[in-house]
Amino acid sequence: MLSTLIQKFNLTLFRSLCPFPVLVFVLSCSEEPKIESFFIPSEYNGPIVSWELPPNWGENPDLSGPMAGSFHVKTKSGPQGRIGVMPFRENVSTVDVANMFGREMGYPPFNKESLAPFLQEKKIGDRTFEWLYLNSKAETASSTPRTALLALLRQEKDTWLFPFIADQKLVREESENFIQFLKSCSLRSEINKPILARSPAPLPKTGKTSSTNPPKNPWSWSKPSTWSEGKASSMRIGSFKVTGPNETKLDISVTSFPGDVGGLLANVNRWIGQIDLAPIQEASLDQYCSTITLAGNSAHLVEAYGEEKAVLAGILFFEKESWFFKLIGNRTLAEKEKSNFMSFLNSISLQAETE
Repeated sequence: MLSTLIQKFNLTLFRSLCPFPVLVFVLSCSEEPKIESFFIPSEYNGPIVSWELPPNWGENPDLSGPMAGSFHVKTKSGPQGRIGVMPFRENVSTVDVANMFGREMGYPPFNKESLAPFLQEKKIGDRTFEWLYLNSKAETASSTPRTALLALLRQEKDTWLFPFIADQKLVREESENFIQFLKSCSLRSEINKPILARSPAPLPKTGKTSSTNPPKNPWSWSKPSTWSEGKASSMRIGSFKVTGPNETKLDISVTSFPGDVGGLLANVNRWIGQIDLAPIQEASLDQYCSTITLAGNSAHLVEAYGEEKAVLAGILFFEKESWFFKLIGNRTLAEKEKSNFMSFLNSISLQAETE
């Protein structure tokens, strides 16, 4: 009887852990001590992505937009370069992806014909990647030539983009590490459902910002006085920060990506994971999401609070692109800044409409 109770207790205790064999010490009054092994299946059946980083790479804690992973190269001059893991839906266009990074490299808008000379296939392990090198064109005497190396992996039910943006010399030096990193990546698309889900209620198409190649920043906004300029990057159209007592911080970003980058559920699950909340099913989206009007368009407002961190975000899905206006950081500071964030969202409009 005692043996049975101990087994049940241990099964309950470890039920939420990852699927590893669990060793349980079983004792009873009439038996010799012995070890029994149980295999505890994981209750989580959502997307899984894992990797092995090269020794000289580091992980970035901040995940902008739909990034599932963000990394840098450790150098004597400090962290350099940006390496990312970005999940997309299957039908994301290679041209759209190229244009997203091509603007930073100084290229005019690509089409299929003009992109073809830059595109090749590369076999890594048992997978084939679309491989794209974009070397910067707009160079000055004071600038360092840069490269955007884009690896695009298309699977049966999803697409993964791995961008590596850095000085050309660093990209060349780290190319073998980048290949080994890609080889190490384990991507599980689904068990009972796809890794990426579309919004349950597609938003109306306005046509205002559906161009494949929008201006670098088509929006205007009013920045709250408590916000200061944040770290800039090609992934961010806008970047702000807030610093509070005891070194508490908030990070605010404005980012744009082609397509719907997985839709509402995928992005909500990614963000609530960043504040240590469990993933949800599509039926539970109302727990964190509501509908708002943003720049005259129907949009989603995401609001989630963990024990120590919080995330607030406005999301605009258009026909060919998505916009994310996101605040993340200390929960107490986020609660204090919520009214400023909402005022920021309400101030957003297309620049053409303000002229």
